Amino acid sequence: MHKPNYESELAHLMEEKIWLAFPVKEQIHITDMYSLFRIHYSSGFAFPGESHNFWECVYVVGGSICVSADERVYNLEGGDLIFHKPLEFHKFIVNNDDGADLLIFSFTADGPLTGWLRDKVFRLSDYQQSLITSLIAYMEAKSAAGSAGQPEHHFLSAFDRIPYYSQMVITYLNHLLLSLADESTIASVSSAPDAVTFSKAISYLNSNLHRQPSVSEIARFSNVSETGLKRIFEKFAGISVHRYLLKLKIKAAMELLQDGENVSNVAERIGFGSQSYFSKAFKRETGISPSEFKTSENAERSK
Repeated sequence: MHKPNYESELAHLMEEKIWLAFPVKEQIHITDMYSLFRIHYSSGFAFPGESHNFWECVYVVGGSICVSADERVYNLEGGDLIFHKPLEFHKFIVNNDDGADLLIFSFTADGPLTGWLRDKVFRLSDYQQSLITSLIAYMEAKSAAGSAGQPEHHFLSAFDRIPYYSQMVITYLNHLLLSLADESTIASVSSAPDAVTFSKAISYLNSNLHRQPSVSEIARFSNVSETGLKRIFEKFAGISVHRYLLKLKIKAAMELLQDGENVSNVAERIGFGSQSYFSKAFKRETGISPSEFKTSENAERSK
């Protein structure tokens, strides 16, 4: 079978002054930044759990932290990086005597690579760590550093002040994110007993979103006492078992609304006694009503 000689054909085209356009296949496109800062946390610091409708990335510059991401728990050290996908409930605890130095950034993005980054944790190569070191050095040179004695440096202040700054930062981040699709090693989920119990309990909650299981029922399934279960949730989530269940219900509701379900059907499917109670709980957790959320999602899709 004859194989085409691409080099010869290309040389011929160039000789004839015929130019071919090769489209760039963009794999990820960062559209907005919500936070971008470096901070040092002391030993024992516990970041309260949160979730939001955009990506967040935590990179451990130095020290170590214990991170929970939905039902998964990781022990991360210097050079490790974790992605929290939109609506993922996440929390961390500093478990190093000297504290932890972190780079945290949050953003919205689209493109095929975003789907691949879901639930990923990486141990970065020397090259990837050097990319972050260069990014931090660039941002520190261009941004206003924190006040004397303050361990925090915010890097978004120059987005409006320096015309090219935001694109330079995004270029560094794109370079890093694209490199992750190639050669990085994914860190392992913690196998510590408390972490395993937490994961088991969350799995049970996710399987029972349509009702309201009791703490004792969840504890029995997880093979732990009620007191032990409450302690584990305080450790990895920073909130009670039932508050965590509510957050899972609201997360499920948001996903159903994004898929086009109407508000009354969503309320019934996730086990709320009435649409009114569901709407109040949804607004208390998200700041907007289910109808407003659905309208905003439809508007975003129509752009």
